Amino acid sequence: MKEEINFESIAKKYKHTIAAKYRPLKPEEISLIPSGKIFVSKKIDGELWLAYIDQDGAILFAKGGRFIKEGKIIESLKGCLPSSIKNLILAGELYVQKDSRERVGDVAKAISEQDFNNLSFAIFDLIKIEGKILPLNYEKRLVEIQSIFKKQKNNIKVIETKEVNDKNSLKDFYEKSVKKENAEGIVIRTGSEITYKVKPSISIDALVVGFTNKVNETEKVRSVLLGLKRKDKSILIIGACGNLSASLKEDLFKKLENIECESKFRHSSSDGNLYRFVKPKVVLEVKCTEIQNEDSNANNIRRMVLEFKNNIWEPLALTKSVSLIHSVIIRERLDKDSDETDIRISQIESFLDSKIINEKIKQIELPKSKLIDRKVWIKDGKNGISIRKIITLKTFKSEIWNGWPEWIVFYSDFSSGRKSPLERKLKTARNKEEAQEIANKFIESNIKKGWIIRN
Repeated sequence: MKEEINFESIAKKYKHTIAAKYRPLKPEEISLIPSGKIFVSKKIDGELWLAYIDQDGAILFAKGGRFIKEGKIIESLKGCLPSSIKNLILAGELYVQKDSRERVGDVAKAISEQDFNNLSFAIFDLIKIEGKILPLNYEKRLVEIQSIFKKQKNNIKVIETKEVNDKNSLKDFYEKSVKKENAEGIVIRTGSEITYKVKPSISIDALVVGFTNKVNETEKVRSVLLGLKRKDKSILIIGACGNLSASLKEDLFKKLENIECESKFRHSSSDGNLYRFVKPKVVLEVKCTEIQNEDSNANNIRRMVLEFKNNIWEPLALTKSVSLIHSVIIRERLDKDSDETDIRISQIESFLDSKIINEKIKQIELPKSKLIDRKVWIKDGKNGISIRKIITLKTFKSEIWNGWPEWIVFYSDFSSGRKSPLERKLKTARNKEEAQEIANKFIESNIKKGWIIRN
């Protein structure tokens, strides 16, 4: 085995390449797949691993510097090369064979316990032969794999792949694989090299941690920040969702506004608005087409773990988390509580290593924010003094987590004569120049004639 091979680079590059070609698809959308020659197989619920084989032996490797050098898979891969090939690299799904459907969480458990003989490897792609990248055409790569692995050996196989030419056959394959045989889904490869993953939707019950409201419709929720409860009662953020019905946006706003609370943690939405945090009381049913624990660059998804203590959300630490792909809020679960049963993290345990779910979270020490600029204006009126204030802060926290805004601009407007005396606005910025631009716009819109600056 040649030590100079950069296994990490190969694994990461392949993961990134195939991720760019994957398209999640709902079962009812199968008819949208382009016509032509199509290859379809069952989707195995496991982990993507690669195999390097040469005349001296074999090794399994995966992103993150992980290796498997022993077990039945390795023994089966050794000596499988024809004399005409010196070395090659394969891609496959590492899984644990069960009577029921396989689960990705079983792979992490087997590896952590070094139970390598309990693992199986389903080969689905050929990456390189003797260092040469192969043609894009999947059919040619599949034929090459099948010619090398003509006989199934202990714990390895070539993924069973069927060629179809019509969409009705695809639908029949899905019905048989998923509904009758309980497979996770099916994988469809087309002549365009786009790979479709067709899976039934996944449903989880999640806690609402925070919300943003629409700028032009201030009494409607724009998006909600979601979390699940860990065994130590802390809350792991699993992402945000803004896909919900108009009526639910209104109903949720009324409910969430009344349970708003303080938070020492800040999280900005995609449009730069800060989430308003709420007490852990509202549970929503969320559906998605897929749950991923890595981003498109093959990096682990990391999110904050929070603790609700003395009516305040406090950040504890970053840990591995997930993203919900094509998520939709279905409804509020009035029959569910924010307890360890109804919003339990085990709902996503097949997508995370059990060690991560059970690990004890230690609170990190966050850097303190720094006041960069503070301006105050006053104005005398018939109902008393009015005060308007603009504060710019640098948080120094984005290095810990890039979801934490580095710059915050705070605007407040106090007038004792109004029905609601205090009005506040928060905006986030990526850099100092953007923060200054936001502050200038606040001044331009709100500081008119008659206001006197007081520092």
